[in-house]
Amino acid sequence: MDFDILKTLFNEIIIFIPNILAALAILLVSLIVIGIISRFLRRMLQRMGADDFADKSINKIDVLEDNNVRIVPSTLVSKIVYYSLLLVGIVAATDALQMEAVSDLVKGAVDYVPNLITAIALLIVGLLIADFVRDVTSAAMQSLNVPAAKFLSSFIFYFIMLSILMIALEQAKINTDFITANLSIILGGVVFAFAIGYGFASKSLMSSYIAYFYNRNKVSIGDTIRIDNKEGVVTSMDSTTMTVVPANSNNRIIIPLSRLNTETIEIVSVTEV
Repeated sequence: MDFDILKTLFNEIIIFIPNILAALAILLVSLIVIGIISRFLRRMLQRMGADDFADKSINKIDVLEDNNVRIVPSTLVSKIVYYSLLLVGIVAATDALQMEAVSDLVKGAVDYVPNLITAIALLIVGLLIADFVRDVTSAAMQSLNVPAAKFLSSFIFYFIMLSILMIALEQAKINTDFITANLSIILGGVVFAFAIGYGFASKSLMSSYIAYFYNRNKVSIGDTIRIDNKEGVVTSMDSTTMTVVPANSNNRIIIPLSRLNTETIEIVSVTEV
């Protein structure tokens, strides 16, 4: 009886050997062909200057540069293509084995590849967009002398990146409901706390902006003014402060423009135009 079982098992193995050999042959040929395609693609991207372009744009982004992260498009794309085609080769090999369960499992992985590639592309494009918006926002706020311009532009950068990350995770078929709910609460709290703190901290600054808007034609550079029993010539003025040099002195007095709204400033003499 035991001999019959062993004989049956041996016969099934013998019958299955051609399938194993066919699967190994398909896998071997796939590895050779895929390796050639991958190397060709990497060299082509290198010659096209994809790596140089990434070094001048993507890899210059602070969040990557500060963490010593370097994206090499030729390697990244060639690896994605290599493993994608390898999964296709494995599907063909498992089909040759005539093992339906394994074949379905590998086919599921192959079907997931386009979603993964799209998610990676979204992250890279989102990173470029977020960095561009940060630079534009920072430049605009610095030109307006807005305090904490770097902090605000960085906050906008990470907000955009988190939004893109959520979209990429959804594209990758990862459930983000829990992450999104908690992230919304955290961001809401941070924005609310920052708005209150920034409002109190910039109260005097906003007062100076308003004073400059309403009094910019009343005091000019070169006028001699008196404030707090100190007399001097206005040598410069921006949107928040004016600089006064007292008579017979090399000292400079920087006066917040907000004082134009709260104190009496005597104009001793006016610059002749």
